[in-house]
Amino acid sequence: MGTYEEVIDFLFQQFPSYQNKGGKAYKIGLDNIISMCNIVGNPHKNLKTIHIAGTNGKGTVSNYLTNIYQKNGYKVGTFTSPHLIDFRERITINGKWIAEEAIIQFYKKYHRDVEHLKPSFFEWSTALAFHYFKTQKTDINIIETGLGGRLDSTNVIQPLLSIITTISLDHKEFLGDNIYSIANEKAGIIKQKTPVLLGPDIKETFPVFQEIAKEKNAPLYQTENSSSINSTLPKYLLHNWETAKNAVSILEKDFPTTFKNKPEDYISIKGRWQIVQESPKVVLDVGHNEQGVNSIVNQLSNESFHQLHIVMGFSSEKEIGKIGRLFPENAQYYITKSTNERSVDPILIKEHLKSKYISCFEKHQEAIEAVQKSANKDDFILICGSVFLIGDVLRDFF
Repeated sequence: MGTYEEVIDFLFQQFPSYQNKGGKAYKIGLDNIISMCNIVGNPHKNLKTIHIAGTNGKGTVSNYLTNIYQKNGYKVGTFTSPHLIDFRERITINGKWIAEEAIIQFYKKYHRDVEHLKPSFFEWSTALAFHYFKTQKTDINIIETGLGGRLDSTNVIQPLLSIITTISLDHKEFLGDNIYSIANEKAGIIKQKTPVLLGPDIKETFPVFQEIAKEKNAPLYQTENSSSINSTLPKYLLHNWETAKNAVSILEKDFPTTFKNKPEDYISIKGRWQIVQESPKVVLDVGHNEQGVNSIVNQLSNESFHQLHIVMGFSSEKEIGKIGRLFPENAQYYITKSTNERSVDPILIKEHLKSKYISCFEKHQEAIEAVQKSANKDDFILICGSVFLIGDVLRDFF
C-alpha cells in the first residue's frame, strides 16, 4: 500500500469514521488514544497548545488564531475537523495541508503496532496530528475537539489555554439531552491551574464552567462583545473574533503579537458565510444545528435581495423539525442530499418547511443547476445545512 489514496481509503474502511458513519464510529473513553500516543512516542507532551471546544465556532476561532499567530512569525500547527474536500485539511501548518508523504510514512511505521487497538478514524487522525506537529517543530498548536470535550481524543493534551466557544443542543445522543449536560462535557477540557476562556454567548450555562474552573483552580475569563468593530462579517463571526482576540491577549506573555482589529484580514476558513459569487450573490455556510442555523437566518435580515433561494441538506441525527421552523417562509427551497451516507431524504426535510416553493433533488448537482437557472442577478442564494453538502458544492462548482 504505497499511495496516499490507498492509505486514506484503507483508513476510512478499516477504522470507523464519524464523518461517514456517525454514532457507530464514536468511541467513549481515552484509553485508546493514550495507548496510541504511547506507541508513537507521546508527541503531545512536547507541544504547546490551545485547546478549543464548543458546539459552534470552534473552526472560526481556530482559523483566526492560526492566522494571527502565523502573521506574527510563529509556526502554527492546526488540527480541526471535519474536512470539506480532502482529509489533509484537518492537519495544517501555517495553513498548508499535511503532506501526503507524511501520512503514508506514519501509516507504514505504526499501523501494525496500533492494529490491536482497533482505533477510530478520529483517534488515528489525532495521533497523526500530534506526531506531525512534533516532527515539524511547531511553535504553537491550535487543537480543536472533535466531539464534546471530556472524552474527546484530543483531551490528552495539557494546553496553555482552554477555550469553550458556545453551548447549544447538538450530538445529544453522546453529550446529554440538555445544555447543562453538554456544558459539563465541554468543560471536561478545563485543566488544573490552566486558564479557560468562554465565548460571549455562554450565559445560561456559565455557572457550570464557573464551578468546574473553581474546583480546578483554573483562572476563568469570558469574552465581552464589542460594538466598535466596523465589519461586514456576520455577527456570529464577530463574536468568534472577539474570543480569538481575548485568547491572544491571555497568552501575550508567552506569545507576543501585534494585529489590526480587522477580522476580515484574519479569516480564511471555508464554509462560514463564504461568498463564492456576487451576481447573484451565493453564500455557503456549514451551519447545521439550531444555534448555527439561527445565526445564519439572523444574518439574512441584513442582506438586500429581490428573491431568496435556499439550497439545503441535513445529516440524519439533526433535529430537522426544530431547525426547519427557523427558515423564512418567503424563500424558494431546493432540498437535496450530499454524497455522505448519513444524508437525510429530501422528502423528510420538506415536511418541516413552511414555504410553498419547495423542490426536492436526489443529487446536489441537480439542485445547484436548478437554482442557477432560477435565480436572477439581484437574488440571493444560500447553501447550508451540512458540512458534507458544502464540501460537495465546493468540490463540484466553486
